[in-house]
Amino acid sequence: MKSDIDYIKLNGDQLKLLQEEMFSLLIEVDRICEKHGIPYFLSDGTLLGAIRHDGYIPWDDDVDIQMFRKDYERFCEVCKSELDHEKFFLQNQKMDKNYNWVFGKLRLKNTSYIRAGQEHLEQKDGICMDIFPLDYISSNKYKQRLLMSICKICRKILWSHVGKKNASSVYSRTLFKALSFMPRNFTIAVFEYFAKWDNEKETSHIVCHNLVGHIFERGWYDEAIKVNFEGHAFRAPKRYDDILTSRYGEYMDLPPIDKQHGHSYASFIRFSNGLQLKLHK
Repeated sequence: MKSDIDYIKLNGDQLKLLQEEMFSLLIEVDRICEKHGIPYFLSDGTLLGAIRHDGYIPWDDDVDIQMFRKDYERFCEVCKSELDHEKFFLQNQKMDKNYNWVFGKLRLKNTSYIRAGQEHLEQKDGICMDIFPLDYISSNKYKQRLLMSICKICRKILWSHVGKKNASSVYSRTLFKALSFMPRNFTIAVFEYFAKWDNEKETSHIVCHNLVGHIFERGWYDEAIKVNFEGHAFRAPKRYDDILTSRYGEYMDLPPIDKQHGHSYASFIRFSNGLQLKLHK
């Protein structure tokens, strides 16, 4: 990504408002999953925040959960009838022909959240939370690298509509422009074929095919507990210590001051109360 792309810097009150909007999304997911017995887990910075801060990491500006692929697909199906469609909408590759990410998002209606450098995309937007599918993967290191490489290539092809405008070099932008002509549906089919490759085998390892592509031990997700997040109890893996240590190392230590910032870089935000923030260039 180009290093000179500017974005909105939220002040404390604005960040708090964004966190409140995203929290309403998490509450809705929890409601649906509890009603229909669909397992989910707080993940990434949201899980870290729950364990270290009993809520949001003070500077965090997104919400993440994970579900096993079969539970994710069931959740998407249940949302057709169960989701409060007056307030929210679910977004994935099947529901939005212009949405190319390999995970789902739950978005808040009557809001807007446009990432810097993605203003040209035609996908639906709104303040959102991320829902990442978990897939089984072989314990063989060679097979892991091969499968993850194929899935990464597919993700890069799907991301090419962003990369052709915002990659950091002329060479990369030219490459992404060429990749952007690859058929979308074919690329999605290839990704899903290989992402689900080991799901019937239920192997000892699992992977989250997001930008991190981090591999976890399956046993870390065998049991769930409830943890406090902003005064509400949400599901988390019982072995969260293994997961967070694998991801972050000494996760209870705060990062240096210069690392204490969010990463959802927006050029335009509209909150449900009508407040609008726009990047002024």
